[in-house]
Amino acid sequence: MKFRAAFASCCAVALLAALPAAHAGDKKVKFNLHNDTGTQLELKVGDKVETLKPDETLPVKLPVGTRIVTNTATEHHQVGDLITVVSDGMPSNSTLSIGK
Repeated sequence: MKFRAAFASCCAVALLAALPAAHAGDKKVKFNLHNDTGTQLELKVGDKVETLKPDETLPVKLPVGTRIVTNTATEHHQVGDLITVVSDGMPSNSTLSIGK
């Protein structure tokens, strides 16, 4: 009997912990990505690949939790380097500069 109660409690805790994560994707954050590397940069924004020319700015509106990683190697970044994870704490309409 104690095993069932403990199991039910663990399931309830796991379910409640997952709820905020499930709703996090509903909120989107609007900001800009700016290429300050001096070379063309390919980024993987979620599942989509975006190319930024040097000194180019890309406006985006992405769900909370979206990962932005490099998709090409540069002098200062390797393929797969994490640039940022979109969070609801990011200021709206801000610019994230990707530099050297």
